[in-house]
Amino acid sequence: MNTKRILALIICAVMLLTMIPVVVLTTGAADVEGDWTTYRAAGDYDDPDETLAEGEEPPVYKPEAGYEYTNEGFSIIPADYTDTTPFMTVQTKLPQSIKDGVYLQFRIDDYSYDGGTGADQWICLNLNTEEKVTPGSTNYGGGWLTLIRGIGNGACTILPHLTDPATEEFGGTFKNIGTVSGTAPFDEDGREIYTLKIEWTGSEYVITVNDVVQPGGAEATAHLEKLNANGEFYLGITMQAMVKNGTAALTILKYGTSEATATVPVGSDSKQPEENDMTIAPIEDPSTIEINKPAMLWSPETVNIKGGNNCTFTVLGDNTWRVNATEAAVFFSMNPKRKWSYDGADFPVFGIMLRNIWVDSGTLWYAAGEVMSAQNDCTLPFSIYDGQFYGEDEEYVFVPVDMTELWEGRINSIRLDLAMDDPENREFDLCFAGMFRSEDEAYAYAATWLEGIGLSGDPVTEAPVTKAPETEAPAVQDTEAPAEGTQAPADGTQAPDAETDAPAKKGCGGVIGMGAVAVVAAAAAAIALKKKD
Repeated sequence: MNTKRILALIICAVMLLTMIPVVVLTTGAADVEGDWTTYRAAGDYDDPDETLAEGEEPPVYKPEAGYEYTNEGFSIIPADYTDTTPFMTVQTKLPQSIKDGVYLQFRIDDYSYDGGTGADQWICLNLNTEEKVTPGSTNYGGGWLTLIRGIGNGACTILPHLTDPATEEFGGTFKNIGTVSGTAPFDEDGREIYTLKIEWTGSEYVITVNDVVQPGGAEATAHLEKLNANGEFYLGITMQAMVKNGTAALTILKYGTSEATATVPVGSDSKQPEENDMTIAPIEDPSTIEINKPAMLWSPETVNIKGGNNCTFTVLGDNTWRVNATEAAVFFSMNPKRKWSYDGADFPVFGIMLRNIWVDSGTLWYAAGEVMSAQNDCTLPFSIYDGQFYGEDEEYVFVPVDMTELWEGRINSIRLDLAMDDPENREFDLCFAGMFRSEDEAYAYAATWLEGIGLSGDPVTEAPVTKAPETEAPAVQDTEAPAEGTQAPADGTQAPDAETDAPAKKGCGGVIGMGAVAVVAAAAAAIALKKKD
């Protein structure tokens, strides 16, 4: 063998030897997936079957907490809850067999508690059949829930809840199956410790929280068996605190099938908290909006509406929404979602273009300034006959509502309630809506819009309708935007926050906290109307 060949073999051998430690080090540094992850509220996630409008961002109004594994266990990295309230869920990445047993011990590291009754601030242990759920929503994966409503100093009330399943997979309203009191022990730093145990006897689940056996075991067992007889569920912990700019964090200290086998959770994967998209942008200079143009234009080109209460939205080819009401009482909300910031004093007129609508009565809700959602003192009767009709068949109607004396401060939301009593006339089109400086500018924009689709911008001069005798409409229940964890809107759209620390200016006093479970009744009267054939 010649010298060159020998030298080449030596070089190759040296190169191979130098690569071995590199490969070993790279393999050793790979992330080891742990069992846990974090989620925000289910309503915040995208609908994979829905197409967003160009430039439209998915709804994100509760930033998702991050996490990391430490020598203590699985620890939350809190999100920034500036301008919002804490809401986060820790959950297993995969379903677990609770028939094998569950032993879960976790510590509350940080929790903003305002010292109230605890009705809207809680720690919720949940078993779910679906991956991304919101405890208390109308459409979450059914399962057993223990709701721990903190009343301070480690004391808690434990309420086992079941959901009444509408199907095999999804739950409905809560059903309380018992109430017991308990206390949480503290560690040396004054942090609360909670322990969950689930044991399967062969015929029944025995569920214990902090050594207190939960009542209703037989009923809970029957419920869980119906949801998933093999016992596989996602196990989660949800924390909600109704303190604006607050925080919430915990550490899972031990997890296993029993106290004897439970160990400190391990993993080397991690996740940073999401950026807070909840922070409200400064109010825009009104001079940036052209004359006869809306400050906020709600249309399929600019806004992604998922739906409302008892109604669905479908985008038509002419860039309008087809609204189908499934019940007599419907409402839909128009929330800027932090996308726009304008002052109600600069743009006090709400204007909406509707097509082919037959409506018996209506109520307009408005929220601005420090009022974040519909309140009983912030309503107006709404009638299509206060607007102007257009088209040869008067199929278009534009209704402006001047709220100059009623609000100021950032425009937070508009909500329109309609009574669609006639089952044959529960379909109509929403063409656009927006906020304007004046009624004159609103009408000017409506005329331009109509001309843009080939119609005359001149209104019909003769009254196309006949009013029925005035009647008093029944009170409208406000089911929009309770606190996360209570009944939520069916549309999955952004729910306005429950931060109502102070009444808004002008006509929005008498604020009722939307975090409360109680519903708010509308006090506004409405006019019974019927469009002639």
